[in-house]
Amino acid sequence: MAQQLADFQKYYVRFLRHAGYDILGEHKHAAYKPCEYWKLALTERIFCYKFWFYGIPTHRCIQWSPIIDCNQMCLFCWRPQPADFGLPPVQEVREVYDNPEELLDLAVEAFKKRLKGFDPRYRKKTDPVVWEDAWRKGPGHLATSLIGEPLLYPFIDDIMRLAKKKYGMTTFIVSNGTRPDVLERMHTLPDQLYISMVGGDFKTWAIATRPLINAREQWKAFLGTLELIPSLNTRVVIRITAVKYLNMKNIENYARLISLAQPDFVEVKGFSYIGGAKAKSRGLSRKNVPTMEDIRNFAYALAELIGYEVYDEIKRARIVLLWNGKTPLELRPKREYPYARR
Repeated sequence: MAQQLADFQKYYVRFLRHAGYDILGEHKHAAYKPCEYWKLALTERIFCYKFWFYGIPTHRCIQWSPIIDCNQMCLFCWRPQPADFGLPPVQEVREVYDNPEELLDLAVEAFKKRLKGFDPRYRKKTDPVVWEDAWRKGPGHLATSLIGEPLLYPFIDDIMRLAKKKYGMTTFIVSNGTRPDVLERMHTLPDQLYISMVGGDFKTWAIATRPLINAREQWKAFLGTLELIPSLNTRVVIRITAVKYLNMKNIENYARLISLAQPDFVEVKGFSYIGGAKAKSRGLSRKNVPTMEDIRNFAYALAELIGYEVYDEIKRARIVLLWNGKTPLELRPKREYPYARR
């Protein structure tokens, strides 16, 4: 089994590199890859919805993960998964992990290297004002959301602390919500925690997430996370990835679950048929992509049920933001970037 795991990880890492990921660390379990919005910000001043909702500077954002492993194989995930290229999933606990400070330093180095490649002296399409701001100030935000389940990395607490203390970055973590035990014992929570909610009932959730181990136990853990959220000293977003003909149904069930968590925000974001989501093994197609009208209808109906305000929407990203009306919206002031475009 150990050799099978080693062969599998070697192949998977090679595949990720081919897909444009920077694999970080001696043990190759972390990854960095800038998103398309980062490139758009540097070339066209188009900032992502995280800026318009919360003030996160797109051009200074590191999108990464300290762990490429996951305990689910979500149908809608645009990240590559083992089954997409005919490999069976291997659920084994790694024996060794890279030092959290070394990993974070490598992520910052990877960011600077990619940014250097957009130097306007050599790349005519780069906006010099936006680039200079990113180069002079350095990374300002750590989005732990690229691939895998970040709460499986045993030193995630240290990553959050170092990002704030060493680099002065704001931090996000996007989690599938199956590790409430980790959240409960973290001393340094992210500035904003995202919990994915892709089904209002067990059956819908299990079909969408395809848990690799004991689906019932993972669902129980997910519910435990929702119950834990009100006691966490951080901002929380419930993220619903809306997939037409899969999970855009039974809105009352979503409302019931959200009432357990009492999050600060709810994001309803439309599924995109890109990347790994196009793999034949997933069984999805363009018909599963909801229109902006579909997303609005779902979001407005949900807002009415949970008593939240429909605060904003970004058509380009096909996303609607629901707000509890109390939590301050901006983590960083948007006024610092008057040139930003939607």
